[in-house]
Amino acid sequence: MDISIPYYEDLSRISNSNIGWFLQKGPAYLHKMLTDPPPEEKNYVLERGSMIHMYLLQPEEFQKTYVVWDKSRPSSAQQEKFCQELANTLEIEPNRAILSAYQAAYSTKGKSEETMLSEGLKIASTLKDYIDFLKSGDQRIMISPYDATMLNKIKDNIKSHKLANKIIWPKTEYTMHEFHINWEWYGEMPVACKSLLDGVTFNNDYKIVTIYDLKTTQKLWHFEDSIDMYDYCRQLCYYKQAVLWYLKYELKEDPEEWTFVYYIIGIDTTGSYDIRVFKFEEYMIQSRYSVINNALTEIAWHQASDKWEHSRAYYEGDGSESLNL
Repeated sequence: MDISIPYYEDLSRISNSNIGWFLQKGPAYLHKMLTDPPPEEKNYVLERGSMIHMYLLQPEEFQKTYVVWDKSRPSSAQQEKFCQELANTLEIEPNRAILSAYQAAYSTKGKSEETMLSEGLKIASTLKDYIDFLKSGDQRIMISPYDATMLNKIKDNIKSHKLANKIIWPKTEYTMHEFHINWEWYGEMPVACKSLLDGVTFNNDYKIVTIYDLKTTQKLWHFEDSIDMYDYCRQLCYYKQAVLWYLKYELKEDPEEWTFVYYIIGIDTTGSYDIRVFKFEEYMIQSRYSVINNALTEIAWHQASDKWEHSRAYYEGDGSESLNL
């Protein structure tokens, strides 16, 4: 299994998210996202979710990616620009460097060089630690002490939960976090697929696979809404197909001999950081198999024909399309 291309950079394979795009927005949108994706927009909720995932599942990567910052930071875009300019300046004389940075970041209309230098020196003094951090070339993302407290509280709550703790950090079994599988779907036409599982545990003694996923949510006590909205059953079913392929082609096991168990660990992000573990029964997972099969069959047709503007039914029929009621 070749996973040399990082998961999010590999646009040649189909993920569960891709299926969601195809089902909700059609083939043209999926094709654009796979061939000419727009720059990613920063989303605080998604970024916080990614931070929580990394803290819990990849602690070593977390230390390389984030740093807790309890010192002064820029409070405006102009201050940020000033700090960036000063950190990257080629000016040797300090006052000239500060003056140049100030002129690049602020309006200078009606201000004398003396005034600009005075204001620049004040900013440079207040944000000295931040500027030194930028000069050091440290690429880690700054998080606040509040974020650090939140992360510790979430981890403590998971450790005190009688099931969540066993699922994520089992004492007698080996679990793989952020488990990347590149796999093949063998349907009407083959499709190259990819999955990135939050966690999977293989119990070789009893031939049990445990698949689990972490979800940060503001609806922990109405989680059924999120299950329907984001089709988490389809996601878990897709993960199962990936693991079935992995068992057969990588571990040389008979997949029919293995039993699957599925959990979603919900993490409240509204302030309590409560933890709930939701178990999914096999029939719930299998109910989404036909959706995956149908979607991948259609995607394979579009890939083979290189026709993306309309649905397969449009191209093969009279232009009318059926509704899924």
